[in-house]
Amino acid sequence: MSSVTVTFRGIPEEILNKMVEYGIAETKSEAIRVALVNFGIEMGLLSELELVKSLRAQLAERKPSHVEVAEEIKRAKLESLR
Repeated sequence: MSSVTVTFRGIPEEILNKMVEYGIAETKSEAIRVALVNFGIEMGLLSELELVKSLRAQLAERKPSHVEVAEEIKRAKLESLR
């Protein structure tokens, strides 16, 4: 796991705020992760299959409820469509 501190101003800051405001992400940190994953898919650095496998592995580690699994799958599908 990596930790980075970044200051955003202007348009990037507005985008982060809108991602949280519109419910795309719950926090700015999550918004950055969503954007990075989306960028990886768009640039061919990550396939949708790899993303789904990764999400499933993460979910298996923490034993989420059925509702959480459905929400994560829905979120992954939405991210892959962007």
